[in-house]
Amino acid sequence: MLNKIKIYDIAIIGSGPAGSLLSILLSKQGYKIIIIDKRNLDSNPPIRQKTCGGLLSPDAQRVLASLDFNLPNDVLANPQLFSVNTIDLNTNKSRNYQRFYLNMDREKFDRYLSSVIPNSVNKSYSTIVNRIEYIDNLYKIHANLNEVYYSKVLIGCDGAGSIVRKSFFQQEKFPVKKYFAIQYVYKWNNLSSKYYAIFDKTLTDYSGWAFPKNDKFTVGMAFPDKSDGIKFFNILIDKLKKYGLPLDDLISTEGSLLLRPDGFVRTYSKNNNTVFLAGEAAGYISPSSAEGFSFAFNSACALSESFEKGGNISKNYKIKTIKLRTKIFIKVIKAHLLYNQFIRKTIMALKINAIK
Repeated sequence: MLNKIKIYDIAIIGSGPAGSLLSILLSKQGYKIIIIDKRNLDSNPPIRQKTCGGLLSPDAQRVLASLDFNLPNDVLANPQLFSVNTIDLNTNKSRNYQRFYLNMDREKFDRYLSSVIPNSVNKSYSTIVNRIEYIDNLYKIHANLNEVYYSKVLIGCDGAGSIVRKSFFQQEKFPVKKYFAIQYVYKWNNLSSKYYAIFDKTLTDYSGWAFPKNDKFTVGMAFPDKSDGIKFFNILIDKLKKYGLPLDDLISTEGSLLLRPDGFVRTYSKNNNTVFLAGEAAGYISPSSAEGFSFAFNSACALSESFEKGGNISKNYKIKTIKLRTKIFIKVIKAHLLYNQFIRKTIMALKINAIK
């Protein structure tokens, strides 16, 4: 019977930054690949969108530059932001710090990455994976109502709620804390507005963000899992209105699970080098700022290089992500300092690294 079905060398679940880049890199090695995503990345209008700030960090830009990627103009959003206004709503202190982000439309960015995936890669979009089994050295992927895909290797690039992680790494130690990110999008016509990083210990032990994007303004904040996020988010909006942001014309609301590393993250592989995690599915995301693009790209590059080297892919992957995982751990330490109100207040009062 297996002779009659199509068997892929590699199935990648998730066509975000990690999954799309990984499919591009692995396709150059001659693998027969299928990439699966629940979003309709090959049609319009968007049915599902990723809750994301859409700010491309310098580290992420560096990876794209090293791979000769050039972003189309329509992926970028106005205005481009050169500083972040950090505000502490508990102490009413604020400081400006220089940053070099690219402001972009996340939906268009993901669609751009999808568009440069080679035609040799089979794309299965608008596809919800319901269940994955490992039978006779093959991964049997059950999707939508009655679709089934078979693959020799499975890679989870499907974010914080990864079904690959839930299916095969449930018993593994996973040093992360779960948060729920909430975003409200408002109509906006003030392109001179800044990017805001927001702290308020009475609402969350994480942070919030706010920024303009074309004719819209996005406000978001991450709350610990199982806390009353909606209640606290509405309090945040009221505080920001008093702070001077005219948040009255609401367009849409968004929300998604967010993982925050809280220890030394590791690499995840099982079943004799046939199932792996990359990007946020593996906990590769900044614990201080929730920036994920650079870690998604770097983990995709590391896993691709691990396949190309051959031999023990899991061992290769572990070695090639040491720098990435160490960087995350350093940011874990930084987060514990940054989110301490006394330390943060002192840094802001001394104007350390602030724009004068």
